Amino acid sequence: ELNLSNNQIYGVIPYFDHRPLPYQPFEFGLLDLSNNALSGSIIHLICNGDNKSVIISLKLSKNYFSGDIPDCWMNWPHLQVLNLDDNYFTGNLPISIGTLSSLRSLHLRNNRLAGIFPVSLKNCSSLISLDIGENDFFGSIPTWVGERFPRLLILNLRSNKFNGSLPVQLCHLTFLRILDVAHNNLSGTIPRCINNFTAMATINSSNQKNAIYYFVTRGNIVFEDASVVTKGLLVEYNSILNLVRSIDISKNNFSGEIPMQLTNLEGLQTLNLSHNFFVGKIPEKIGNMRSIESLDFSTNRLFGRVPPSMSSLSFLNHLNLSENDLSGQIPSSTQLQSFGASCFSGNDLCGAPLPDCTEKNTFAPEVPNGNGNEDEDADEVDWLLYASMALGFVVGFWCFIGPLLVNRRWRYKYGHFLDGFVDRFCYFVRKCY
Repeated sequence: ELNLSNNQIYGVIPYFDHRPLPYQPFEFGLLDLSNNALSGSIIHLICNGDNKSVIISLKLSKNYFSGDIPDCWMNWPHLQVLNLDDNYFTGNLPISIGTLSSLRSLHLRNNRLAGIFPVSLKNCSSLISLDIGENDFFGSIPTWVGERFPRLLILNLRSNKFNGSLPVQLCHLTFLRILDVAHNNLSGTIPRCINNFTAMATINSSNQKNAIYYFVTRGNIVFEDASVVTKGLLVEYNSILNLVRSIDISKNNFSGEIPMQLTNLEGLQTLNLSHNFFVGKIPEKIGNMRSIESLDFSTNRLFGRVPPSMSSLSFLNHLNLSENDLSGQIPSSTQLQSFGASCFSGNDLCGAPLPDCTEKNTFAPEVPNGNGNEDEDADEVDWLLYASMALGFVVGFWCFIGPLLVNRRWRYKYGHFLDGFVDRFCYFVRKCY
């Protein structure tokens, strides 16, 4: 094992006798040059030498390497771990990557790589972790991703330019623990078979090993790591990675309803569906997701009430339902009332932490009276209505009866008119029958 990581080594990889340092053939299994200030191309490190490398783990992350990734990976037949994160590599992923049949962990995050989803990876069927996030890959996510990587635990395609739908075939990844496709141009609906993510549907037991690791030559161990965005922060996991369960499909163009099958993922800890075009209601059984710690449905088109079952999410410590069309009262629970009002803003909700529902007075008409007291307004409207009806009756009655009482001639003509009217009415009835 040669570990020169976390130092301040800078410059290009030097040569001795026209060979790179370290020279081939390697005999120590692990080479870690990560987290330094090395720069330039890695072509001489990867391609020089006639002998086959016995390196099993190669980590060059967090440096300033640049240029194309060399196309000489057929010289590394035993490689299981390749980490080139956080550099300045450009171009397409080389075809020879597909010769790494033993590759289990591939990290290319935060470079300047481009092209369609690397077809060459199709032959790397032993992959457990695939992270190509924060690059410029484009096109659709191929269906074979869900068919060729049956043991995949981590799939990170975040911050690229992928479009199209989320393939239904991804549901074959029953061991998947982390799915991150946020910040792309994906569309369509969430596959209803999402509950096939068995690892996310299982609540972690205390006897599980926390770390994901690989045994390499002479008893050496390489631990897997992953960068996960949760609660708005980028968190790097290593020793407890096996306990992490996360789905992030935020900032895409997904639409349709949130499938109720999602609530079967009882082991899921982070769920982010924000900044999409989801419609319909929040699933009523969302309270079944007992392990949820972070839940973000903000900036969609969801409507209806906040399900009462959400109040039973006892581990929830980050919630954002803002900028939707939700309405009604926020369910009462110590958990939900602990969040700030901004978590519910941009809706038609009421109840703590928002103003009380009785103060909204949604149904009563507003009658301005200058003092803002709605109950007194309603009482005043009722009193005016009844007083006006009584006054109208009195005025109408005396306008008709009053002249008859004081004028004898009007009484006589009115009586004569009634007698004639009765005679004509009786004559009409007899004639008709």
